[in-house]
Amino acid sequence: MKSEQQQKGVTKTVKKVKVNKKAPVRLWVKAVFTGFRRSKVQQNENQALLKIQHVDDVSSSRFYWGKRVAYIYKAHSLKNNTKFRTIWGRVSRSHGSNGIVIARFNKNLPPRAIGSTLRVFLYPNRA
Repeated sequence: MKSEQQQKGVTKTVKKVKVNKKAPVRLWVKAVFTGFRRSKVQQNENQALLKIQHVDDVSSSRFYWGKRVAYIYKAHSLKNNTKFRTIWGRVSRSHGSNGIVIARFNKNLPPRAIGSTLRVFLYPNRA
């Protein structure tokens, strides 16, 4: 009887925790490495051409000038406790009138990266 009386007198308080159902904020935009800047007879491996998602003209590509670019790939051996490696670069300028940009990387991108997805980060912000 005593235990029943104690249970009736005690009230539990339950905290409601808000759950964030939104997707996490992504601070980068997808881009495709279309190839190297080239002419009819030669190509410049130190200048990579990137097609940034939803960028279709020079005026909208100007926003990405100076932004950082990362090519992330997976290697076979561990280095710094991870198999993922990155090659960092920077968008330097536009190329043509349809929104393609030229990026320069610390180490030139390998040819096997042509057609793969890169990340164009939205920093440094010049605004």
